[in-house]
Amino acid sequence: MDKEAMKKEGTRGMKEFDLAWKEFFKNKLHPKNDEEEKKELEEFGHWYNYVRKQSDTGKTPAEMYKEIYGKEPSQNLPINSQEPGRMINFEWDGDYNESDLKGEDELDESQEGAVVVATEIFEDSWKRIKQEIDGVDKKEACKYSFILGFLDYLKMMDKKAELMEKKMKKMSKEEIEKFIDNFKEYKKN
Repeated sequence: MDKEAMKKEGTRGMKEFDLAWKEFFKNKLHPKNDEEEKKELEEFGHWYNYVRKQSDTGKTPAEMYKEIYGKEPSQNLPINSQEPGRMINFEWDGDYNESDLKGEDELDESQEGAVVVATEIFEDSWKRIKQEIDGVDKKEACKYSFILGFLDYLKMMDKKAELMEKKMKKMSKEEIEKFIDNFKEYKKN
């Protein structure tokens, strides 16, 4: 699938997700606690992937996945660029503990730079976001903004990978090995 087709499919998929979200949560009360919210999101994920037919294809995302890749999707389907599709997967981090985040509120130099870039991207995207969230509740507005931000992040990572590939093509074998060793050392710290 070329980049233009992927972009169109991504837009259609996002619209389908949005329709499904509104349909599923239309008459539901807000969950009382984290456990209820987790259960509700898991139910939505199953319903979206295996029960609800997409309005543009008449198939569930699982049926579409099987048609494209010739195999049943895994129940723990990872979202990856090798097998893109409309399947969604909510994962819960059992080791997550908010107390582990103490002291992480301060930004380092690279994070401060990222905030500047993110602010510029937000300002460029605000008109589009504003039109899409007009008249929706806060949760819908946050969800839509998050999805757009995530898609922009993926675009940036693709661009970064392209630049890295170009740079590496110009590097000698020794330079590439040193680069990889430096990256491994960085990951350890």
